[in-house]
Amino acid sequence: MIKLTEALNRFDRVLEQTTSKEVANRLQSGLTRTEIDKLNAGFPTLPNDVYDLYQWHNGLSGQPTNISFTDRLIRLKNKWHGELSGRENELHLQYGERLIIAKFLPLNYAWAGHRHLKLGRCLIDLLPIFIVNDGKDKYYGMIRLDARQPVVYYAKGTAVPPMRVSEEFLSVQIQFGNLTEFVLFLTDCCYQAIQPRVGDINGKLMDTVDYEIDSITI
Repeated sequence: MIKLTEALNRFDRVLEQTTSKEVANRLQSGLTRTEIDKLNAGFPTLPNDVYDLYQWHNGLSGQPTNISFTDRLIRLKNKWHGELSGRENELHLQYGERLIIAKFLPLNYAWAGHRHLKLGRCLIDLLPIFIVNDGKDKYYGMIRLDARQPVVYYAKGTAVPPMRVSEEFLSVQIQFGNLTEFVLFLTDCCYQAIQPRVGDINGKLMDTVDYEIDSITI
């Protein structure tokens, strides 16, 4: 069975081959276990997979070219919606005319999401680690903070308040048994994006998926 650290190393190698290497370059350096423990103070215990993930990279990050004073104040207050409003941490995937925007959240952002769920009366300990917006709906990648069953949910969260994120709701969402399965899935998606077209003797890259990161002015 492949370990998460091996899966993450594979993902790194594939990212380095994408048409835009900025994806790999904009990943933040990993945290030490001590740094993770400091950020975890007062929160539930993390599964080992989450330690491995954030020791690999602490999310996808960049500096906004411009940010409003109001948004800056919201961030300082650690509001979950304020954390999300900073759109500088994005991976753009272009499928034809459809733009998919994804975020890999730094750990402090992830804990802000956990806090938001709890304040909204969600009874399950979940840690949001990524967000995907397909232009119509928003999906949250959340890992269950359970050492025995660290399931990753790919949950459609459009217009769903935290109190409705229940066992029944999660049971009908896309699930991965653990972070390793999810990372292998992402790796396969990226790998498919850099393979030559069938029958293309020039070995050109597929253009159905275009990976890029933009610093968006707010």
